[in-house]
Amino acid sequence: MPSPSPDAEVSHTIANYFCRMADTVGLPRSVALIYHALFVSKGPLSFGEIVEKAGLSKASASTGLKMLERMRGIERVIVSDDRRTFYRPELSLRRLMVGFMRESLLPGMEAGRRLLEEAEAQSAEKIGSHLAERLASLRRWHERSQAILPALAALEEVG
Repeated sequence: MPSPSPDAEVSHTIANYFCRMADTVGLPRSVALIYHALFVSKGPLSFGEIVEKAGLSKASASTGLKMLERMRGIERVIVSDDRRTFYRPELSLRRLMVGFMRESLLPGMEAGRRLLEEAEAQSAEKIGSHLAERLASLRRWHERSQAILPALAALEEVG
């Protein structure tokens, strides 16, 4: 069996990188594999090409593409003389991060805020000092993280 080409080896390593990053931020690996297929492609890919190159079922590919579109990690493009839908990756790190924050992080932070408010309302009845201190600490953490997010979204364009 012939050894893989250097391009194939590097492409495989890039796929592993995207999968590791997806795992880190809690995204499905299918999203990473779709993004990888688009990232290493020389041009836009159709849905069928993405399914084939990413090695995913049509259902996983469809779900992953929808998630990436909501996060603005990919965009639909028109290829002349072809009625199929094509996609290309977003290559701006800033736009990727802002899309991820809007789609995943901010809704999670909002849900966390509601849970903290619920815990504080429940603690209107006297709770122990230890738990009260921990709840106050968690509230400060939450407020600080919410203060950081706009700064992250405003980062200068990176690569």
